[in-house]
Parts: sequence; structure tokens; C-alpha cells
Amino acid sequence: MAAVVTQPTDGKGAPMQMIAQPPPTVVMAQGLPPGLAYLGGLPEIKVHQIFDMLEVVVGWERNNRYSICNSGEQQFMFAKEDTDCCMRQMCGPMREFNMNITDNQGQQLISLYRPYRCRGSLLWCCYLQELEIQSPPGLTIGTVKEVWTAWTPKYQVYDNNMTLMFTIVGDCCYCKCCADVMFRVLEGDEGQEIGQIVKHWGGCREIFGGVNDFSLRFPPNMDVLPKAILLGATFLIDFNYFEHQKN
Repeated sequence: MAAVVTQPTDGKGAPMQMIAQPPPTVVMAQGLPPGLAYLGGLPEIKVHQIFDMLEVVVGWERNNRYSICNSGEQQFMFAKEDTDCCMRQMCGPMREFNMNITDNQGQQLISLYRPYRCRGSLLWCCYLQELEIQSPPGLTIGTVKEVWTAWTPKYQVYDNNMTLMFTIVGDCCYCKCCADVMFRVLEGDEGQEIGQIVKHWGGCREIFGGVNDFSLRFPPNMDVLPKAILLGATFLIDFNYFEHQKN
């Protein structure tokens, strides 16, 4: 049975529009689910964490949920974390997690897996964060690996053959308040900038609800596969730097 997806609201409380079918026709990489075709014509993707009133009132960490929209705030995908209760409460934002990304009809398109990595050791540089992106679930299409640096966040993004595709470099001050935080997407090993992952300041929605909003920007003619991989990288960035505000 297909999953039932509740319609989320934007930061102002208005319901987000949902689109049933992807309009653009694009050339898809072999093996990718047809439901990813909609990514092909998009220059921007917006990711909105869904406000959970029960979590705020009770203070009990629940599975995160996200609405994935186009630039017009029309939802075309939905993401939901699948992590056991004990892991969420005990390990906080460093927890191991699975994230399932579906279309509006509940058809699973992308699966993300992050193993547990503890940063409590003096040798924390040996426990760098990783994320595996699968599409369809069970078939790895990419991996995101954190790179040790003294201050500035940095990640390298690989395809299924472990060929370096992108380097993601963040602002040195990623915890700043009342401002957006930029993560630049560079070709290969810090080549030309071809996109951005932006964490937006959410105001009261972020302060009291502990929810985060992101935009991914890239050339509209970029292939579907790297867009899907960069979408996965966004969730690793969220957990690494911005989920701690809820704990």
C-alpha cells in the first residue's frame, strides 16, 4: 500500500501546493526510477523540514520529515527518516539514520543511509561523517564523505565508481544567527563553482520549532543523477550542523 503523505505548510502556515506528475521529459541515466525525471528541468530545489508540534511540546525527538518542492513551493517529493526511538533519544543528531524519499504517491525514489559516527573522541578526525545515496533503494549511486579541516566544513561527493564529482565547501561560520549559510558546490577537487546548498534563516519557525529550510541551486541542464546525489548531501549537512539546535 502506498504511503499516505500529509500536505505540509510553508513557514507562514499556508499549505504548499502539490503536483502529481512531472511535466518535463528528460534523458534518464539507466536504472534510475522514472519518478526522478522531474529533477531534470529544475534550477532550484527547496527542502522544508516539517514542523512537529508533538516533538516541541513533549521534547521527545521524533523522525524528521521534509517536504521537497520546486521554486514555486509545489511539493513533488517527500522525505521521512526511519530511525528507532532509542537511537534518536540517545545519539541525537549524530545518530545513524535511514531517510526514504518518495514521490507524492508514496513511490520510493531515493534511500539515504548514514552510519553512526561518534565525535566524542580526541581522534574525532578519524570518525568523519559519511552518507550513501541509493536510487532505486538497494542500488548505490553516490557517496558523500566529510573531509577533515581545521575550521571550514568540507565534503567530497563521489559517484558509484568512487570517482570524485564535487567538493562542497561551507561558510567558516556555519552557526551564525539571523542569516543564511552558504555551502558552495565545486566541480571535482575544488574546481569551478556550479551550484550552492543554502541553509536559510527560519526566524521563529527555526527558533521555536527547531525546523530547517534549504535551497539547492544548480544549472537546469545538469543531469538528474548528480542532482539526486546533491539532494542527499543536503540531509547530511542538516544533521551535521543544524539539528543540534533541537537538542
